[in-house]
Amino acid sequence: MGIGIAVVIVIIALVVLKNLISFGLKLAALIILAIALCVTVYICKSQPDMHKPFSLNTIEYLFKINKDGSMTTTKQVTQTVYKEQEK
Repeated sequence: MGIGIAVVIVIIALVVLKNLISFGLKLAALIILAIALCVTVYICKSQPDMHKPFSLNTIEYLFKINKDGSMTTTKQVTQTVYKEQEK
């Protein structure tokens, strides 16, 4: 009877240990997530303009097939510049 009780106690201790480790990992992940969020908010508040203004070039090729079977190509470039807004 003593061995049966010892086995039950060991099983209960293992289940409790597993739950504590699982809770500890969840708690550690939550703490790391909270720290990452705080650092991100701090960087966004202290240095909101971390990159230089940039521009995008959109290149479009228009193909037209003529009645005689030849093809005409037209290249159109559109440039969009994103600038810093005045405060």
